[in-house]
Amino acid sequence: MSIVMHHPPFVTGLEAMDAMGLENRDGLAEVIRRHPQVERVVCGHVHRPMTRRFAGTVATTSPATAHQLALDLVPAHRLAVVMEPPACTLHLWLGAEAGLVSHLSLIGDERPPFTLYDGQRWLREAVPPPAFHPR
Repeated sequence: MSIVMHHPPFVTGLEAMDAMGLENRDGLAEVIRRHPQVERVVCGHVHRPMTRRFAGTVATTSPATAHQLALDLVPAHRLAVVMEPPACTLHLWLGAEAGLVSHLSLIGDERPPFTLYDGQRWLREAVPPPAFHPR
């Protein structure tokens, strides 16, 4: 079981975002600790991927499909954006035994995939596409 929410229930280190954070984090943590079946707490709001332990489980945030918040961990009540690649988090439920696996997925086609293994054999002749060079 996962809990999906907007604001992360933990301090992120981004002071301005933390000021807009979830109220009564301790109360939520107390409830989650009583329910060990909570495998993940999935959040948004901060426009950055983060992972941390929270209330005996794992809490994650997702990046944004637009701009990301600049990673500035110097204590200051300011925010800046950076044009890092848009991305999202894709969650795959593998069943009760294997649980939830989460993938960070960059959005865009400037670096298309190329096949290394076709399901039956490794393609030793595989040549990666030309390196991406911003204009």
